[in-house]
Amino acid sequence: MYLQVKRAAFALFLSLSCFVAKAQKTVTGTVQDASGEPMIGVTVLANGKPVAVTDIDGVFSVPNATPSTVIKLSYVGYLDQQFKVGQKTSFNITLNEDNHNLDEVVVVGYGTMKKSDLAGASTSLDEKTLKSAPLTNIDQTFQGRVAGVNAVQTSGAPGSGISVQVRGQATINAGSDPLYVVDGVIFNAQANSGASLGLGDALGNGTHSSVSPLSTLAPQDIVSIEVLKDASATAIYGAQGANGVVLITTKKGKSGDAKFTYTGSVTVSRQNKRIDIMNLREFATFYNTLAEQGEISKPDAFYSDPSILGRGTNWQDAIFRTAWQTGHQLSAEGGTDKVHYYISSGYDKQDGTILGSDFRRFNTRVNLDAQLKKWLKIGFNGTYAVTHESLKLAEGDEGLINYSLTTPPDIQIYNIDGGYSSVSKEGFTNPNPIAKAMADDILLKRQTLNGSIYVDVTPIKNLTWHSQFGYDINSSDAQTYSPVIKLGTWSRAQNQARVQKNSGYFWSFNNYVQYNMQFGKHGITAMVGQEAWESHYDYTGIFNTNLPSDAVHNPALGQAEPQISDGWGSSSMASFFTRETYNYDDRYLGTYTYRYDGSSNFGPNKRWAGFHSFAAAWRFSNEKFMKRLGGKWLSNGKLRLGWGQTGNSNIGGYKWGSVVSAMETGLGMGYKPANIKNLDIKWETQEQWNVGLDLGLFNSRLNLTVDWYKKESKDMLMQLILPSIMGTSGNASSALAAPWGNYGDIENTGLEIALSAHPIMTPNFTWDTDVNISINRNKLKSLGGSTALVGYGQWTDVVSRSVPGQSLYNFYGYVVDGVYKDFQDILNSPVDTRQQNNPIVTDADGKKHWSTDPTKYSRTNTVFVGDLKFKDINGDGVIDENDRTNIGSPMPKWTFGWNNTFRWKQWDLNIFINGSVGNKVGNYVKMKLTHMNSPWTNQLTDVSKRAILAPADGNYSGNWYDNIANVIVSNPSATLPRATINDPNDNDAWSDRYVESASYLRLKSITLGYTFKPELIHKIGLTNLRLTLNATNLFTITGYDGYDPEVGVSTASANVYGLDNGRYPSPTSFAFGLTASF
Repeated sequence: MYLQVKRAAFALFLSLSCFVAKAQKTVTGTVQDASGEPMIGVTVLANGKPVAVTDIDGVFSVPNATPSTVIKLSYVGYLDQQFKVGQKTSFNITLNEDNHNLDEVVVVGYGTMKKSDLAGASTSLDEKTLKSAPLTNIDQTFQGRVAGVNAVQTSGAPGSGISVQVRGQATINAGSDPLYVVDGVIFNAQANSGASLGLGDALGNGTHSSVSPLSTLAPQDIVSIEVLKDASATAIYGAQGANGVVLITTKKGKSGDAKFTYTGSVTVSRQNKRIDIMNLREFATFYNTLAEQGEISKPDAFYSDPSILGRGTNWQDAIFRTAWQTGHQLSAEGGTDKVHYYISSGYDKQDGTILGSDFRRFNTRVNLDAQLKKWLKIGFNGTYAVTHESLKLAEGDEGLINYSLTTPPDIQIYNIDGGYSSVSKEGFTNPNPIAKAMADDILLKRQTLNGSIYVDVTPIKNLTWHSQFGYDINSSDAQTYSPVIKLGTWSRAQNQARVQKNSGYFWSFNNYVQYNMQFGKHGITAMVGQEAWESHYDYTGIFNTNLPSDAVHNPALGQAEPQISDGWGSSSMASFFTRETYNYDDRYLGTYTYRYDGSSNFGPNKRWAGFHSFAAAWRFSNEKFMKRLGGKWLSNGKLRLGWGQTGNSNIGGYKWGSVVSAMETGLGMGYKPANIKNLDIKWETQEQWNVGLDLGLFNSRLNLTVDWYKKESKDMLMQLILPSIMGTSGNASSALAAPWGNYGDIENTGLEIALSAHPIMTPNFTWDTDVNISINRNKLKSLGGSTALVGYGQWTDVVSRSVPGQSLYNFYGYVVDGVYKDFQDILNSPVDTRQQNNPIVTDADGKKHWSTDPTKYSRTNTVFVGDLKFKDINGDGVIDENDRTNIGSPMPKWTFGWNNTFRWKQWDLNIFINGSVGNKVGNYVKMKLTHMNSPWTNQLTDVSKRAILAPADGNYSGNWYDNIANVIVSNPSATLPRATINDPNDNDAWSDRYVESASYLRLKSITLGYTFKPELIHKIGLTNLRLTLNATNLFTITGYDGYDPEVGVSTASANVYGLDNGRYPSPTSFAFGLTASF
C-alpha cells in the first residue's frame, strides 16, 4: 500500500512539473514612441521586479513568464504602461509622453496655475527635497537649492534663522526679508532684533538676531515651497512683494483609511574646527619677549621658564561641547470622499554646541477641508507652537567666543573646591568664560496660534469665489538675569534682572472671484479681489538691580528704583487686485496684474499707490515647425519676458509724523518733538525686468532654466543722514532726529542658471542631479541728500561704508604696505598724522616731513620701527583718515549648489554641495587676536611671525630698543607689526589685513537611506518604514582663518554684513532618522 502511494505522488509531481514547464515562457516585445521611433533604455519590470532594459532597437525579453505575470514599462518623461502576459508571447507597445511636469499645478499668489502656463520666474521645492536633510527651521532649505536666492546662516545657535535675499539686497532700512505666505495667509517672518524681544544688549543691537520667527513652523508639516522671484510673479502682492515671495503649503489629508506616520531623529553635533591660539608654553614665550623689549616693567616670574609649563587651559574646548538633538512627530491623515483631515504634533529639543544654549519646540497642527456641496467647500488650517530658548551672547567684544579666545591659558576653569576659578592679576578684567556662560541667563519663551478659515463657492461652472480669514496671535516672554559675582579682578557687585512681555495679533481677510473660460484654442482666466489686514503689538518691561537673592529672578523685588518700559503700535493695509491670463493653443501666454495698496505706515498725502506687471511667454516647442525640427530631442521650450512694479512699506508705523518726547529742564518737565516730520514720505518702489528660457531635452531627461534680470529700487525708505553739527545727533534730550523719507536708489542685475538631469536610468540604479548658479551684481546708485551709510564693528569703530557707485556694505579701512624695517624706511615713507605725538616737521611751503632727529621718536608714544606702514591712497604724502578706502565686498560674485541623488534597489544616497565665490569676510576677531598690546590677552600663534626687533649693531645690552637709529626688523618680510603695549601707531586700525576671502565649497549634506520592501513590513502592520543616516557640514574648503566663512548680516550693528565678531559657528552634525507609517 505504501509503495502505491509513493508511486501516485511521484506521478502527480511529474504532471505538475510538466504543467508548469508548459505554462512558463519567454515573452518578447518592442517599445516605440508616438512617432514610431524605437525607445532605448526603457525599464521592464515583471511583477514589480526589474528584469530587463530595451536595447538599441527598443526590444526586450522577459524569461520565465506565466500568463498571470504583470509587465510594466517605465521611462522618464513618458507614462507608465502595464499589462498581463496572458497567452501572448510577443508585444508591440507605444509609450506616450507624460505631460505631468508641464501640467503640474503650482501655487501662485491667490490661487494656482499650471506650471506650463507660468510666464514669471519661480522655483519649486517639493517634499522630497525638503526631506533630503534634517531641518530645524524651514528657511534652512533655501541654502544653495534655489537659483537667485542667497541664504546665509546668521548664527549656528540652536533654532537660529537665516538671512534670505531674493535677487540681491534691494533695500536698506525697510526690511530685506521676503514675504512668507503660509496656506494663503501672510506669516509674520520679519527678523527680530534683540531689542524688539526685550533682550537688548544681551542678544546684540543689530536689526537681526539669532532668533528666527520661522522656527515656530515645523518642517515636517510642509509639503511644498514656491519661491516667486521676478516682479511679474510677485506684483500681485504689491507693497509686500518687493523682496520676493515664499509660498509655503502645508500637508492636507487624502481620502482613505487613517494613516499614521511617526518621524523621529537623533542628532549629535560638534564644533570641530579650532582657531590656532597660543597654549600656555607659547603664551609664556610671547610674554617674556614683551618683557625683554621693555614692554612690561615688572614681569611675572611664573612665565620665566616656559619649558616647565604645560599646555594650560584650552578655553575653546571648554566653551564648546558635544550637543544632542532629538525630534519626534506623529501625524494622522485620511478622510472620506468629501472630508479630509491632517493632524500632527511634534516635539524637538536641540542643545547648542556652546555651553548653556538650547532650543525646545512643541507644535501641533490641524488641517481640515470638507466638500459640503458640489458648489461649496470649506476648510480650516491651524497651528499652535511654543518655543523655549536658552540663548547665549556669542558675538561681540563681550561675547563668549571672544572671551574664550582671549582669556590666557594659565587661568583655570575651577578652583580645587569645585567653584569657578578666581583670578587676581593686575590689569586683567576678563570674565571666566565658563562662569559667564553658566551663570548669566538669557531666556526666551514664544507662543503662536495662527491659521485660517476659508470658503470656496462655485455658483456656476468655471466661476469660483474664495474667501479667507487668517489670524496670528503671538506672545513672548524674555528674561535676563546676571547674578552677583566675586572672582578676583572679575567681579559684579550687584545682580540685575530684566523681564519684558510682548504680545501681538494679526488678522487678514481676503476675497477674490476667479473665472476660467476656454473657447477653441483660447483660454482666459480673470481674477479680481480685495484684501485687508491689521497688526498690533504691545509690550511691558521692568528692569531692576539689587535683588535680595540670586535664587529669585523677579525684578519687582529689586531694591533699586525700577525702570519701567512699555509701548504699543499698529499698522494696517487695504488692497485691491486683479490678474488676467491668456493662453492661445498652449503656445502664446500672457499675464497682467495690478494691485492698489493703501498703508497706514504713510501719511495722508502719499498713502495709496498702484503696482502693475505683465509677462509673456512663447512655448516654441509646440510650434509645428519646431516639432519637425526638434521633435526627437526637444520636450519643452519656452521663452519668457516679464516686467513689473512692487513696493515696500515695511518701516513701522508713524515714521511720517513727529513723536513728542519729555525733557527735564531747570523750570520743570518740558516736552519737545523728537524728530522732524515728513508728511510726503511715500512708497519705496521697485521695477524689474526678467528674460527667461526653459528647455526640456531628450524626453525631459535634461532640463535647463536660464533667467536674466535687472531690478531697480527707487525712493528707498530710510532716515536722512546728516552731520551732527546740524543737531540731529548727540545729547538725546536736545537732539532733533532727522526725518524719514525717500533718499536713495539700488540696482541689482543678475543671471540664474538651473540645470537638472537624469543621467542614468536602469532597472536597479538611477542617478538624478541638479545644479544651480546665481550671479548678482549690486550697486548703490544714489543716496539722495544723505551722506555715506556707515557701519560699525564695535562701538565707534567704522568697518564698512556704502557710497553711490559701489555695492552695499563694502569694508572700509586702510591698506597695509608692509612694516617699517628701520629708521630710514620711516623717513622715506609718507608722514602719518593720525598720531599727534609723531615728530612731524612742516616746511615753508606747508609740506610735511618726518623729523630726522632720532631722539624725537619713542617706542611707546610715536611711530617706531616694526610698526605697520599704511598706503597713501590719495597720494598727498600724508597718512590720515582720507586714506581709508574700499577694501573688499561681502557680497558674493556668485553662489552655487549641486544636488545628487543615487538610488540602487531599496537604497538611496543624497549628496548636496553648496558654496560661494568672490565675497570677503571681515575677521574682526583676528584684530583682537593679533593686536599684541596686552600681556593678559591670548593671541593667535601667528604672532610668532610678527616683526622682531633687533639692534643693528648686534649689541643687546642696556635699553638698546629705545634708540630708533639702532633698531631694525630682523625678519623684514614680516606682515604683522611689532608687539607693543601702548600701540602708538594704532597698528590694529581696521585695514585690509583683517579682510579675507570668504569663498568656500561645502559638503552641506550627505544622506544614506533605506526603504524596506512592503512585503517585509506588512507582516508587522506597517505600510512604510525608512531609515536614514545623515551628515551635515561634513567638511568645508576655504581660505578663511576663522571658524566659518558663512557670515551674513550682523546681529550687533546696522549696515554691516559679513563681519565675524565671534559669530556662533555652524557645527558638524550626524543624525539617525526613522519614518514609519501604519
